[in-house]
Amino acid sequence: MIMTEKTPPESLTLPTKEEALQIMRQLGLRGNIVKHEQSVMRKARNMAHNITTVPVNMELVKIGALMHDIGRTKTHDMDHGIVGGAILRDMGFSIELARIAEVHSMAGLTAAEAKQFGLPAKDYLPETIEEKLVCLADKYFIGTKEVTIDERFGRWITKYGETEFLLAQVRRAKILEEYVLRQIFN
Repeated sequence: MIMTEKTPPESLTLPTKEEALQIMRQLGLRGNIVKHEQSVMRKARNMAHNITTVPVNMELVKIGALMHDIGRTKTHDMDHGIVGGAILRDMGFSIELARIAEVHSMAGLTAAEAKQFGLPAKDYLPETIEEKLVCLADKYFIGTKEVTIDERFGRWITKYGETEFLLAQVRRAKILEEYVLRQIFN
């Protein structure tokens, strides 16, 4: 549902898949990023369908995965998740949807890590099952190519070296993966 002037700003709304795609086109999101988001959406949705241990908002997972990189319409830097969250909030969409965009970068960022990158010093760690599913599904792709966590982070390690930050991110991503797999295979 797209917000109208009559819709109160505190309403918790999600666009439909078609509306999300239209918004991304209108904002000029590049086609390769839209294809990446669609790959992430399919992966997150498939994982979510197999979770029986906790309730999962399937529509939030689908739309959150589809729009997690919307901030890339304005920046490709580390702040693209925060920018995406702001775009979604400004459009009147749910706080839950905006949080998915904000916390998907890397395997989430602590307040100290965020500060190192010049971001507001607060935690950007995935907390809800929906946030965790989208964050993890995103780590399984380089573009539209499905990869392992080691392969995904390996690209950054090759480029920037085995920094403590990247090694911590790999550990955090594997903990995230383990958590989600326990929800599926428990």
